Amino acid sequence: MTRRIAVQQEAIDALEVEQCVSHPEAGAVVTFVGCVRNHNDGKPVTRLEYEAYPSMAVREMSRIVEGIEQRIPGSRLAVVHRVGSLEVGDAAIVCAASAAHRAEAFEACRLLIDEVKASVPIWKREFGPDGPYWVGWQDARCLTHGKNGSAHTHEHHKHAVSGAGQPWKSLRAACITVSDTRNAQTDVSGNIIEELLSEAGATVERMWSPDEIPLIVGNVQRALAASTDVIVLTGGTGLGPRDVTAEAVRPLLERTLDGFGESFRRLSFDEVGVRSIVSRAVAGCTGQTLIFALPGSSKAVRLAVEQLIIPLVPHAKSMLRGGGHE
Repeated sequence: MTRRIAVQQEAIDALEVEQCVSHPEAGAVVTFVGCVRNHNDGKPVTRLEYEAYPSMAVREMSRIVEGIEQRIPGSRLAVVHRVGSLEVGDAAIVCAASAAHRAEAFEACRLLIDEVKASVPIWKREFGPDGPYWVGWQDARCLTHGKNGSAHTHEHHKHAVSGAGQPWKSLRAACITVSDTRNAQTDVSGNIIEELLSEAGATVERMWSPDEIPLIVGNVQRALAASTDVIVLTGGTGLGPRDVTAEAVRPLLERTLDGFGESFRRLSFDEVGVRSIVSRAVAGCTGQTLIFALPGSSKAVRLAVEQLIIPLVPHAKSMLRGGGHE
């Protein structure tokens, strides 16, 4: 059957994945099913949510599969990871491997799940009595390499959390909506930012500004003067004549994070295609304050905050304080 490598919302059929690697020359087929358990680190777990950048995840899984098949001649592999909301007992991932002999099949399957776990950009959020929190199970964005070139991953437990003592809990954030028309009653994107950052544990202040550079700059400077840890602006990053947020923010940045805009447009391309190119999302830091300027679209805001800002900020803040390393 055709090789099966996928990220999907639907429940995974383990038998179907296994059948993808079965063939007459295979003397052994090994299948691994990773299930949602009802506990983690001694705490109850009621359900999980997995999020992914699907096209990147599939590309990385394909690279892993091809590498293992080359290292173990005659092996054939398949892997499917589920995303979305999963209940206790649901299959989160199914890996299958076949080979002429059992030793090779077991080794290929073990390598597959270990390497997927280490480097594929899929993120897990657990739900329990203390509320939701991100778990550092598969954060490829913080993959580093040792002196000998070997891959090394470090866990970022609870990137976005509700519990005390977690990375976002002590942070102060400001959400600045830049728009000539939106206000406290109609600001959907600002509400999303406030909801997500509050859920992560931050204290969030809200501000609004017309599309005027002096007024945008004034709000950012007020947030900086208040020793805000994270400033997120939404709106005014397009090509319209009134879109001046990028022009207002860039002169305020002591250092830029060029990778943020690149990553955001890369993620957005899968959602909206070439329209993502006209987004001038920017980010950087002033002192120990991180500043992000996002489009006004609610979909774009959710994408950027969930997949980039929430996982990134604790690590970036640690670096700004002198406690982290690239």
